[in-house]
Amino acid sequence: SISRLVFNPYGNLIVSGSKDSTIRFWDVVSGLCVKTISSHLGEVTSVALSASGAQLLSSSKDNSNRLWDMRMSKPVRRFKGHQNTSKNFIRTCFGPREQLVFGGSEDSFVYIWDIDTEQIVQRLSHGGGAVYAVEWNPAQSLLASCGHDGTARTWWYDESRNEHVGAISSERDVDGEPRT
Repeated sequence: SISRLVFNPYGNLIVSGSKDSTIRFWDVVSGLCVKTISSHLGEVTSVALSASGAQLLSSSKDNSNRLWDMRMSKPVRRFKGHQNTSKNFIRTCFGPREQLVFGGSEDSFVYIWDIDTEQIVQRLSHGGGAVYAVEWNPAQSLLASCGHDGTARTWWYDESRNEHVGAISSERDVDGEPRT
């Protein structure tokens, strides 16, 4: 079964991640699978494309997040340190200027990786339980996360705090109240 899908920027392909550990590319007009990637060792829980469509970000229950060069259909980066191994569907996304990767984790943290160095640059505590999904909003410079504890949280991106990757601050629950 398919766990996640996205359109490419041109709208002519759908990229899907599946429980059979594959990433597939589907032609929208014909409905045919035109390419299959099978490098993950566990269920693919998330797929995301860069704005240009040149890079693909995937998450898997093999405990890895991978960045793919779509021209070569090869993984070029691997982001580690989080937990994604059991029954949960943990998702990742591209961050500001596609220089950061944001990801959920079963250990109740949001992980932030530098896309070039593959290093964790920050961990944000979401609360109790797994963090299932993260989503970046470039228009508002906000990162949102949701998790097993039943909450969605947002963090504001402050680029002025660090020239290269910035920092996330001002954590709030979705009701607008600061977390204590």
